[in-house]
Amino acid sequence: MIKVFKHLSIWIIISLVIQFAGLYYINETYLKPENSFIINKVVAKAPKKQQISIDIPSDAININASYDGRFVSYCENGTLKTVDTSNGQLKEVLPEKGNEISFYNWVSDRHRLIIAEKPITGNGKIQLNSYDASKSIKNTINSDVTWSDSSSKVSDIQISPVTNLIYVKVSRNSYKSQIYLNNAMDDVSQVDTSSVKIGNIKILPDKAELVYEDLSSHKIISTNDKANMNFINVSSPIILGSDSENNIYVGNLVNGLITNIYYGNTEVPVTNWKTINVTKQFDPKDLFITENGNIYVNNNLKGQVSSLKSNQITSYNGSLIKMTDKGIVSENNGKLADIPYK
Repeated sequence: MIKVFKHLSIWIIISLVIQFAGLYYINETYLKPENSFIINKVVAKAPKKQQISIDIPSDAININASYDGRFVSYCENGTLKTVDTSNGQLKEVLPEKGNEISFYNWVSDRHRLIIAEKPITGNGKIQLNSYDASKSIKNTINSDVTWSDSSSKVSDIQISPVTNLIYVKVSRNSYKSQIYLNNAMDDVSQVDTSSVKIGNIKILPDKAELVYEDLSSHKIISTNDKANMNFINVSSPIILGSDSENNIYVGNLVNGLITNIYYGNTEVPVTNWKTINVTKQFDPKDLFITENGNIYVNNNLKGQVSSLKSNQITSYNGSLIKMTDKGIVSENNGKLADIPYK
């Protein structure tokens, strides 16, 4: 009986071996895919941005840059010029016949300029134009902003790409300024301000709201009636900027230098705003606030830009052209450099 069981077990094992061998042969011969693949992980390295040799004329004025530093702009001999830093291509943006460029500004998140032109004769309407730098297309937005004379000039333009609002500050002389609103329907109206002595202006990105400096009362005023910005122990508040969260940044200006920074929403009492204590005082012209609320201060003598929140320092060579949301645009010996923040 044991011998029979032993022989039976041997035959079962032989049968299983033959079956597995047959299945393996079928799988490898008939069921094997026609194409076999070897998968390797490929890590693509972003190409290093090439420095393009670009000569910016020594007599160039109003040098500026787009939000990402791709385009640099400046005025020369009454003509606005843009340079594509990716290939060095230069474009001229000519004013309309009989006009001259009074002011221009970049839209915060686009390769687009808003340009204000005034009649060369000094009498007539101020005209608003847009210029798409990536497509080299210029269009008229509105040719009926306000009447101007020889003493009138556009001193600031604030744009909200979200609400399609454009605020234009027109200075009549050194003492009198007015603000005009071009709305989404391209209708123009004068903004009712508490004073004609107006300093810096700043639009809130996602709101139909503008804040401005009333130089007569030394206060920060908003076009929103619910806003309350009565700062205590701040004799000369100055608008520094805004961020994508609709926070306004206000500095305490003492002897021309910033000593403290306050920021918050205009509908929240300023007593609830956050405060940044400045360890070293600086000129407000050396400060830049990004859309995500980072605050950078430039030191021309050292060639350094420092972050007030992280204390990180980014160095550059040559002259600073502009601090953008993404980094520093500088010029050194005819070459433009785009340096990301550290």
